[in-house]
Amino acid sequence: MIEIDEIKQQLRDVNVVSFSGGKDSTAVLQLVLSAIENTGKKLYILTADTFMEIPFYQSYVLDIKHRLNDYIRNKGLNAEIITVYPSYDRTFWVRTLGYGYPMPHMTFRWCTGAVKVDPIMSAVKNMPGAMTFVGVRQVESKERASRYKVKNYQLNHFAPILYWSNSDVWEYLLTEPCPWGENHRELVQVYRYASDECVYGLKQNVCIGNARYGCWICPLQKSIQLDLIAYHTKDDRYLDLKKYKDAYIGYSTHYKYRSNIRRNMENGAGPFLVETRRELFEKLKELERQTGWQLITPAEEQQIFDLWVSEKDLHNIPCDLVGQLF
Repeated sequence: MIEIDEIKQQLRDVNVVSFSGGKDSTAVLQLVLSAIENTGKKLYILTADTFMEIPFYQSYVLDIKHRLNDYIRNKGLNAEIITVYPSYDRTFWVRTLGYGYPMPHMTFRWCTGAVKVDPIMSAVKNMPGAMTFVGVRQVESKERASRYKVKNYQLNHFAPILYWSNSDVWEYLLTEPCPWGENHRELVQVYRYASDECVYGLKQNVCIGNARYGCWICPLQKSIQLDLIAYHTKDDRYLDLKKYKDAYIGYSTHYKYRSNIRRNMENGAGPFLVETRRELFEKLKELERQTGWQLITPAEEQQIFDLWVSEKDLHNIPCDLVGQLF
């Protein structure tokens, strides 16, 4: 396969695959494992835990990591899995419930870098000279098509499936044996659960959605995804997550829940009021009790409590403006 030959040419003594568990990163990981076998070269499989993953998807990724560890051990590969996390002062809950950040939106996507990209980049920087293989593809968006022109788009970075279509990805995954298991049956179910789009040819007798998984509370991800997961898994707890998510978005889009002093000390819609942060926190803890899922860590809670004390006087002044912010 031409992509495997290209990867072999790009291999260094130390190599990294960024793996999220989605179809694109799964395809790239499978290609790299095929290329690196019997070379003795080092491979780090780099995953990120944002603390905000959709519960069933997080369980799926953890299961794949266990299988990968078994595969690495049985094959005697010079490989290991590394999971990175955001620092506790930069997690989603500390930023929103502690510092009072509003929900991210298209022009203020403060979260992706803080909880995922920066921890990954920090880990890679500690591996100087390593070659990083990523699953970006041009057809994902116009922005990616304009940014990623060639597979070796950046020093020490290579995108082996850059020119693949959605169908190319699924055809590869469904026709080539999975190194760490018999097939990708679970991955197929993951995409069926979260999308109502059919993107793979019916001639292959499958119809799989093109869903993208992210944080369960992300406002840039349609709430219907949680409806679909609840329907397919028969687990109504995902409807509880949706209810909280929709309420949170509602808080974020009204001035009355925001301080009238911005962090640069200018007048305007600033952070959530401390009383609003406390209310959202209590609703989150109630959601934990309802679902039985841990949705926030004790370390985050302590950071949040400390920030409430330090910001109470400045950012608990009700704003007179009422209306839609975005």
